Amino acid sequence: MRKFAAIALLISLTGCAALPVSGPVRIGPDLAPGTEVESFYYSPSPPTDGASQAEILSGFLAAGTGPQNDYAVAREFLSESLRSTWNPNLEVLIQRQSPQVTIGDNNAAQLTVDVIASIDADGRYETKLSGTSRILDYEFVREGGEWRLSTAPDLTVLIRPVFEVVFRDYSVFFVDRQKRFLVPEMRWFPATAATGTKLANALLRGPSAWLRPAVISAIPSGTRLSIDAVTVEDGVALVDLTARALVASRADRSLIKAQLDATLSQLANVDRVAISIERSSQEIEEPAGELRTPGARSLIVLGDSGLEAIGSSETDFFSDGKSFFDLNPASEIAISRQSSWLAAVTAAGVFRTSLASPGVDVELVDSRSGILAIEFDRQDYLWSFTRARGSNILVTPSTGNQTRVLAPWLESQAVRGFSISPEGSRIAVLVASAGRNRVLVSGIIRDQSGAPLELAPPIEIAAEVANPSQLAWVDQMTVAVVNSTADFTNTVLVSVGGTSRIISALSNTRQIVAAGSTAQLYLLTNNDELHRFNGSSWVLVREDTRSLSAVN
Repeated sequence: MRKFAAIALLISLTGCAALPVSGPVRIGPDLAPGTEVESFYYSPSPPTDGASQAEILSGFLAAGTGPQNDYAVAREFLSESLRSTWNPNLEVLIQRQSPQVTIGDNNAAQLTVDVIASIDADGRYETKLSGTSRILDYEFVREGGEWRLSTAPDLTVLIRPVFEVVFRDYSVFFVDRQKRFLVPEMRWFPATAATGTKLANALLRGPSAWLRPAVISAIPSGTRLSIDAVTVEDGVALVDLTARALVASRADRSLIKAQLDATLSQLANVDRVAISIERSSQEIEEPAGELRTPGARSLIVLGDSGLEAIGSSETDFFSDGKSFFDLNPASEIAISRQSSWLAAVTAAGVFRTSLASPGVDVELVDSRSGILAIEFDRQDYLWSFTRARGSNILVTPSTGNQTRVLAPWLESQAVRGFSISPEGSRIAVLVASAGRNRVLVSGIIRDQSGAPLELAPPIEIAAEVANPSQLAWVDQMTVAVVNSTADFTNTVLVSVGGTSRIISALSNTRQIVAAGSTAQLYLLTNNDELHRFNGSSWVLVREDTRSLSAVN
């Protein structure tokens, strides 16, 4: 075991070229403008002559803010043998506070990092529990009379403000099992000339384990880039795949192109994608069906005068339903425009009736007590949950018999709310477990017809939210979570696979939804007030609102 001298240095990774360990505070470098394919970055400084071990380590860590030319400046702090083999792209640690550095008397050092999140080689963002730390080992060697690092872990360390400058969120796109919608998964990479290559490699390696059961990739397993580079010429991203891609059918090749188009067109310098296989150009048709992203949802409210469309040019075609709701007070409603069904939660259970003529033909589809919430998914299945711990999840198709959706991981937990993603491949569930509420996101496993079969093992999001009480999908990447504590209430916009942002909320929130072409947030309070978020605060829209439904 190495013995380290009792010298502890606190290094603040703020992006300075050479971070001070003693003496006066020095000014950090300016942000350098990038090329047309690169974002703005910090411009770290190379090592200076006669730098001490502490200054070499400090400068090396600071140079992690400059990914230009594959971290060329950071490599200047490394020994000749390490310079070409060090791989900073394997992992990024985002730190909570300044790390503690211990310099030993045997040309070695240790860095203790309080980690709040990490990014893996494929750009996956993982939030860490409070108190998570990593110990990193470094070693020094003399080369040409100057100290250099001969050992360093394959990663970089950043504080969050620097991370938010250096890294950007992108999506890699897969396909739902019915081949109707593109399904994004968020990944994080620096915006450099190599970003297209990283995105393509991440797509080729497939979805994360939690999402994999719910989606497909038309790219045959084992397919790689024949040359590890995606180049861009005159707005065209050139993607050359290995021969493994030849096993894909003509229909699947169209899906491959759709996946690559959606993934790489996020880059500012890419207008379209050209695919070749082992340098042989491929003429690939567009998908036979309309593979698309989900359209905007409309907001329908239940008020004293019946059902009404809010923020929409739709006509008021709901007036015939007022008598139905007068006789059957509803605590929750759900509407499907595709099948023209209206569902309502009443004291007797969940009823389904025609949207055009509510109450003319009424069917009881779920007679269980304590119905928590209902929702129609994009495939037109009506989902219903109860408040009882471990109760069954029931889905009712537009025609046919009701079925149960399996979710073994939910059996010991009580559901407090749920929301289905716009394309229907994922579900966010608010559960009460072990004395606290948590938000879990799971892939929805469906058969080829679209019938939900099972919820895949989930991941947790919004772990930093003290007491989540309501939730709703805002768009394909974001879940709005209402955080209600004894001291405050706010809304946290949580990116699935990324960071979060806090906006205001109202203390007596009963329901939150997103609707409209811009995914406008609406909030319903316990005193039946409907509010709309205007970008900085909540504005009262109407006062007699009993329930909301975002309609596909």
